[in-house]
Amino acid sequence: MATCVEAKTGKEVWKERLGGNFSASPLYAGGRLYFFDQDGKSTVVEADRKYKVIAVNRLEDGFMASPAASGIALYLRTRSALYRIQGKSQH
Repeated sequence: MATCVEAKTGKEVWKERLGGNFSASPLYAGGRLYFFDQDGKSTVVEADRKYKVIAVNRLEDGFMASPAASGIALYLRTRSALYRIQGKSQH
């Protein structure tokens, strides 16, 4: 389950079932939340008061380690590989 709460009041804004089993911690970067499950599915959610899935992707081998962000790159560790995924530079 992913839950959004107001920081000041603790009031629940939304709660949604993502599905899957998770060992990796979620990541916040660039106004988005990234969730990586043990089967290799990544779910990208907009960090907003309304629940909105931006993308669902998959890498083989599943995620057991938490992702890391540096600049515009994400570093993702699966059971057998380390990936660097980077978008286009805004410059």
